[in-house]
Amino acid sequence: MAKIQLGIDFGSNSTVIIRTDKGVVLSEPNKVLCENVNGEIVVKDYGQKAVIQNNEQFIVSPVMEGSVIDEKFASLLLRNYVKRVISDKPKASVSAILGIPCGTTNTEKQKFYNVAYAAGISEIAFVPTPVADILGCGISFDDFENCLMVDIGSGCTDIAVMGKNGIVSGITLNVGTMNMCHSILQQIQTKYGVKISIDSAMILKDQIGSILPNGTKNLSLTGTETRTKISKSIKISSMDILEPLREHYQLIAETIISLLNSQETFIINNICAQGVIFCGYGSMIDGLKEYMQQKLNIPVFVANGEREVYGLAKLFDDKQLLKKLS
Repeated sequence: MAKIQLGIDFGSNSTVIIRTDKGVVLSEPNKVLCENVNGEIVVKDYGQKAVIQNNEQFIVSPVMEGSVIDEKFASLLLRNYVKRVISDKPKASVSAILGIPCGTTNTEKQKFYNVAYAAGISEIAFVPTPVADILGCGISFDDFENCLMVDIGSGCTDIAVMGKNGIVSGITLNVGTMNMCHSILQQIQTKYGVKISIDSAMILKDQIGSILPNGTKNLSLTGTETRTKISKSIKISSMDILEPLREHYQLIAETIISLLNSQETFIINNICAQGVIFCGYGSMIDGLKEYMQQKLNIPVFVANGEREVYGLAKLFDDKQLLKKLS
């Protein structure tokens, strides 16, 4: 029987899947479009197609803050994605390595297992996200004594002190880009009396967001005036959303400092020499490197693009390393 190997980042906002024989084969929102039909909830579509809806339909997001909150819909969603990426070999046996937050409890891990198994995956392994990130950045665990990895995702942030055998100490912070977008939404409503969508807040963050006080970009968008309920166009500046963004990055910086201060002196010295690596969607914000270097006073490196699934794929070639790190 043919065998397909998948690395899966089943995140709070999206799923990215890599096939070891093809590369990245899927990147879709973690959304399930549902409809109430005579009192029964019926699934209408998944992923990007689920974003389009009418008044009779609603969207379910089965993963939040790095945890599965609805096993049924998470299983249906992942099963749909797995079927898509193995459509050329539909009868193949599927094995997968999933990246999960480093702070995942055994109960939460069991939920991920249940979802993956129900999705048709026969062999399932788990690896903490920071471990996959390191490998995905092209770094071997033999290349350093200790370093610090920070993955700022959509639903949570993983902060981990790494050693030659994996994670020495780590924490999952329930702060991600979705929290930032909600803060932007609230700021715009407070300042301008206009309610915007979470998608509009995300566009603002991506296109004009900065955590440095010298942002000069502007963007016009349309929202609903809270007093009159009438559509209104407003121009938003980088400075308008500076504080809603920076409060979250400040919390991340403070948590990094707290974690570092809890380490032994030789580990702190190693990290000060090697620096900290940032990756994940939230690390793409303008000004991150400068802001974090000022706050942490250690070298900061920012990895470009998706790193986690590439690290997961590499582990299929080294079963011994997978066993040690999972």
